Amino acid sequence: MSASDAPRIYPTEERPPASMEKVDAHSPPETCQLIAASGVAKSKLSWSELIVKSFFGGIFISLGSLLDIVVAGGAPGLRSSNPSIATLIAALTFPIGFVLTILTNVELVTSNMAVMMYSTLQRRTSWYDLARNWVTAYVFNLTGCLFFAGVLAWWSDTLESEAQSTYAVTQAEGRVNIDWGYNFTRGIGCNWLVGLALYLSMSGKDNLSKIVGIWLPVWTFVTLGYQHSVANFFLVPIGMFYGTNFGVGKFIYQSIIPVTLGNIVGGAGLVGAPLWFMYGRDNTLATNTAPEPP
Repeated sequence: MSASDAPRIYPTEERPPASMEKVDAHSPPETCQLIAASGVAKSKLSWSELIVKSFFGGIFISLGSLLDIVVAGGAPGLRSSNPSIATLIAALTFPIGFVLTILTNVELVTSNMAVMMYSTLQRRTSWYDLARNWVTAYVFNLTGCLFFAGVLAWWSDTLESEAQSTYAVTQAEGRVNIDWGYNFTRGIGCNWLVGLALYLSMSGKDNLSKIVGIWLPVWTFVTLGYQHSVANFFLVPIGMFYGTNFGVGKFIYQSIIPVTLGNIVGGAGLVGAPLWFMYGRDNTLATNTAPEPP
């Protein structure tokens, strides 16, 4: 090999910016630029756009949740003989709701916890923008879930078999009748994985890559039994419709509050803030070398 063919060794200060041009994915700095741009776009949504998008975010997550109940509830024999396999198979169906949410670009408060925290720490959006998005998305995700539970699940008698309706009650009671701290930490684990799913979807350059990037982390959190506040807005009420052993007050205190707080820690604290620290500060690779978003 001649001297001209030898690879050039750059001093640290002269090394060219990292590039992913030969890889079919955005680099971490480029992905974080897209996350920041997404946060800016969310901050510019009108009230009506934010409300409608949040409503459909709740509907899509409920769809995946209902599919999970239908599959798992319809296989009582498998759940009895091999619960791990039953959980794994049912959990595989759940991510369809997240795929629809991200690919249709509607609003989901849990993924927005990572996005808005990142863009706000980058000073691309304000704390008011963050609060406006989180609160509105939270309320109308809940509205969408209750609509789906009442109209498209309960009134449509989708869970018509006794095995499925019984499972709906059992899984709802399992989400509420447990220690407050368990729900809090399960909420952290859940939204950490949801934030990673969002990150992977942003890094993909085609829809197949995005779908795989969403599916694997979401499948993982469902299989592990972690708790997602918006999914619970459907999963617990649908169980209550069929007769759980608790009321609304216990649902709020024992599930909604700890899971929501855990989701904030997982999404904002374990995804949004660390990504900003690694790639979003003024002296990091993301801000110095990545192209400006359109």
